[in-house]
Amino acid sequence: MLNPLDAPDAVSAAAEPLEELLDEGNHTPSVYLFPVVPVAGTAPGRDRMRDLAQAVYDAGVSGHRVRASVDPFASPRAWRDILRRQVTEGFMQPARRYADPRLRTPAEIRRTGELADGVADVIEAHLGPVRSSGDVGGPHAGDIGWRNLLLVTRDWATILHCGIQD
Repeated sequence: MLNPLDAPDAVSAAAEPLEELLDEGNHTPSVYLFPVVPVAGTAPGRDRMRDLAQAVYDAGVSGHRVRASVDPFASPRAWRDILRRQVTEGFMQPARRYADPRLRTPAEIRRTGELADGVADVIEAHLGPVRSSGDVGGPHAGDIGWRNLLLVTRDWATILHCGIQD
């Protein structure tokens, strides 16, 4: 396994080609990880996911307070499907093509999906397999569309941010 603390930089590098493919001047996409924190020391229980999300935000500079519980997705792999869906058919696809998905070529859709899978692979190469994930509120840096996903492995937790700005 690669160094978990290097994951945010590695994800930023892996996301560059994806962001370039999605950026067509109408919106600026961003895909990045918040800091990575150890899972050890967090108490098991109903609010464990919320506590882990708060630990991730506390490790960064956001100052955000997590106010609601974070419910895990039914499948540990759901976050991968969400990331892929957002770049192939969701809010991250270029806005001028959003109204008519037929304007996107099959090759372009396939390529964005492959790049999203590559970003997900980089995350798991650094942190290990994601065992639970869920939507978490949080800072969005002025994004007009965004999604923050808490990712929890056996030893590490982080938040994957996907967003677009004007």
